[in-house]
Amino acid sequence: MSAVFGEGLGAALIVAGDRNDRRVLFDVLDQQAFDEIYSAKDVTQAREFLEQGIRIDFAFVEFIEESAAAVAFCNDLLASVQRRIPIVGIVATPGGSWGSAGLPTCVTDWLLCPVRAGDAQARLKTALAEREEAPPRPPTAVSVATAAAVAAVADRYRFAFDGSLDELALVEPASGRILDVNDTFVHRSGYPRARLVGSDINGFDFLVPAERRQEVAAQLESESSVQMRARKPRADGGWYAVDVSIRNAVHEGRVVQFYTFREIGELSRLQAAIAALLEVGRGESRDTAEAIVQGVAQWLGFDLVLALEVPIDAAPEPSQVAAFRRFDVDADAGATHEAMLRQVLSGEEVILPAQAWSSPLPDPVLRERRYEFIAGIPVGGEREESIGALILARRDALVMDPSVQAGLHLFARALGAEFELRRARAQGRAEGLRDPLTGLPNRLLFNDRLNSAIAEAHRGGEMLAVVFVDVDRFKTINDSLGHAVGDQVLIAVARRLRSSVRSTDTVARYAGDEFTLILRHIVQREDVLRIAEKIVRAMEVPLQLPDGLELSITTSLGLSFYPDDAADAERLLKQADVAMYSAKGMGRNNFQAYVAVSEESHRQRLALEAKLRQAERNGELRVFYQPQVDARSEDIIGMEALLRWEHPELGMISPGFFVPLAEETGLIISIGEWVLRAACKEARRWCQEHGLALRLGVNLSPLQLRQPHLVRTVATVLRETGLDPHQLDLEVTESISAKTIPNLIETLNGLRELGCGISLDDFGTGQSSLDYIRRFPADRIKIDQAFVRNIGLDPDDEAIVRATLSMAHDLNCKVVAEGVETEQHFEFLREEGCDELQGFLFCRPLSVASFDNLLKERARQLGTLGARA
Repeated sequence: MSAVFGEGLGAALIVAGDRNDRRVLFDVLDQQAFDEIYSAKDVTQAREFLEQGIRIDFAFVEFIEESAAAVAFCNDLLASVQRRIPIVGIVATPGGSWGSAGLPTCVTDWLLCPVRAGDAQARLKTALAEREEAPPRPPTAVSVATAAAVAAVADRYRFAFDGSLDELALVEPASGRILDVNDTFVHRSGYPRARLVGSDINGFDFLVPAERRQEVAAQLESESSVQMRARKPRADGGWYAVDVSIRNAVHEGRVVQFYTFREIGELSRLQAAIAALLEVGRGESRDTAEAIVQGVAQWLGFDLVLALEVPIDAAPEPSQVAAFRRFDVDADAGATHEAMLRQVLSGEEVILPAQAWSSPLPDPVLRERRYEFIAGIPVGGEREESIGALILARRDALVMDPSVQAGLHLFARALGAEFELRRARAQGRAEGLRDPLTGLPNRLLFNDRLNSAIAEAHRGGEMLAVVFVDVDRFKTINDSLGHAVGDQVLIAVARRLRSSVRSTDTVARYAGDEFTLILRHIVQREDVLRIAEKIVRAMEVPLQLPDGLELSITTSLGLSFYPDDAADAERLLKQADVAMYSAKGMGRNNFQAYVAVSEESHRQRLALEAKLRQAERNGELRVFYQPQVDARSEDIIGMEALLRWEHPELGMISPGFFVPLAEETGLIISIGEWVLRAACKEARRWCQEHGLALRLGVNLSPLQLRQPHLVRTVATVLRETGLDPHQLDLEVTESISAKTIPNLIETLNGLRELGCGISLDDFGTGQSSLDYIRRFPADRIKIDQAFVRNIGLDPDDEAIVRATLSMAHDLNCKVVAEGVETEQHFEFLREEGCDELQGFLFCRPLSVASFDNLLKERARQLGTLGARA
């Protein structure tokens, strides 16, 4: 990287394991005039730069896990450059884990992890200033020893200063200029270090009120220190009470004023908590739960406060009633710290006063947000049962003295009283919306939810399904065994239905022995068919009656889809009901999807076909791109091209809505060729602009594979766009059979002869035999997202994933996992040896412009290093 401002500062090195820390440090160094910036994730990788003879002039080095290796590397670095260069060490906590061994003298300054840009800028500025003030001299045995001793003293001062849990500040008495503040001051006040350091103290009334400045100066001439109590504000407008101590001190050979801010003692803390609760009682305009959350956040400067209530309707997840988030609103939105929440809701109090982010609790939110303090306080009801939780977190540690614990319990009890009041009010409203026998939503509530789900699906261009479930021969069971047994059957059916679907889906008792379901966010119809099959099999398990008898239950299911079958709730229900009676007519104990009568189906298809043809002519079709990453390096190595329809009036229309019609009408042939051409053109452009030969995945439909000139068409597109055939990966679904598509194997082999790769998509959902898979000319196998999403939930699906990985690798095929959405999915797949990953955990499908920006950001962070390696 060329110098931007005047003469360059040489080369800088970053050694940090956390990807976000590397990004922050790279940005900080990039703002200076360094000629080169190198980045490594560990000491081993950093040593490769030394082996290449690269001259390093400044370094950030992490001392978190293998601190001994980091010390050895820093000593080797100093030996290789044969001079003293600034090295800033990165540690997780002040003081690290050095103990009595003493601090390493190879490091000139220290920085806390997670790295904050303002802190890094301050350390860099100080290091560069010291380098300018003290040009290198030929080292002698005496000078090296003296420098080491001075550095050790400076290190100890820095750790004592930055490591204090009190807020500290150094001020120049004559000018009133703030010389330095410690990390605790920056974190608790919320003011950036750059705003504080170098500023006139008179601009910050919270340090010394204007009317007392002369008095304090006079006192310090005759007394060793000045004590006072103050309300110390934060940058967000809040405040907290502190004891302030001001005294004269000598620092680096000059007299300074040393300020100490200490949070008030136990009694005052408890008084402050009571005062905050009194304020809640006086408030009339705000919601009470919201006021309690704001009050507890204000009390001790919490950065995150969540009030969660266990619903009275037996819903599986607690609902968030109120929340306060000081930082990272988008990142923390919806985060409920599930690992800890289960303990708290069971009545167990969880308090982690320091280093909560490193807790053994498997909680990704704690690790990502790096909270030092976190607490979970059970919220009890009038019968002492747990009806909710109060979750609190701070980025700074907090001493858990009795006043803090008592104050937290006060707020939790106030929240419990509010929850009980809410329940009493809601109980009256809920009685008319719930089935008293099963606790499920009744017909009235179901219809309301269905209308809401349709509106949501319309806005997002998504598909949903309605399922009508009827218990077979229920009247016979009721008449022969009695209503008590009939009630047990209905309760069992309700329980099995709830366990067969996701928590976001709706299960209702519609009437008598009829149940209805709403399945949201459907990607493809086959997903609903698998759920229906699961329900049918779950119902077949015999029901154990109290008298020891077993009762066999079966059900008949009817399915209808929005928007394929209808666009309103009434017709969707009617069509699901028609499909259910069709299932009964086919022998019961099965499911059927609605099939429209020929006249209606023909009319709907003609109208949609006309719109789709118009969309193709008017340029309403779009190609989005979802990145695929290497499971080990997490770097982008490819992308899948995905078709979207952006209607000028209806917005984005789900592919599950229009792609099947395009297949039926033959439009998929021209649309598919357009997608292939557009995607290859963009992939070629990205390769030229960023030097990245990303692999491009493009789906081939069964109708395209039936075209006799497909190989020639692909060859023409590659020649016209200039894309290297080895970058193109053509995806074929597993359900495609060589028996139904003439010359399928020959066509795929022809595409491979061009240099293209072949991927077997949606693997695991079809009925292919092992012999067929063995003969299929595939380079990659893509595990269907239906199995990936159940990692951590369903051992059977985990076993299928493991078996697929083993089989694919035995056949010399790479494996791509689709639908990777959580860290648990990621860790499982990486440990099991999956090669490539794709899913929302890394990135959603992006438009061309957004994918452009993603590659530019990647090139900015990693491209320079890659070009030099």
